[in-house]
Amino acid sequence: MSESKVIANQKTIIKNQKTIIANQGAIRANQTTIKKNQATILKNQTSILKNQGSLDTIIENQKEILARLSK
Repeated sequence: MSESKVIANQKTIIKNQKTIIANQGAIRANQTTIKKNQATILKNQTSILKNQGSLDTIIENQKEILARLSK
């Protein structure tokens, strides 16, 4: 392989390494965002479960009201 091709390949390798480093930074940022989103999802799921419990209570109350009104 000629010297000029070796130098060209080395330049390409360096360029690729810089791209890899930049991509790794982007991946880290994305992982941080994903972790934050997962935490938000868990909070939302907790709220949903609480709301479902409240709805169950509301439904039971409505059944009792209907039963009393039917008498």
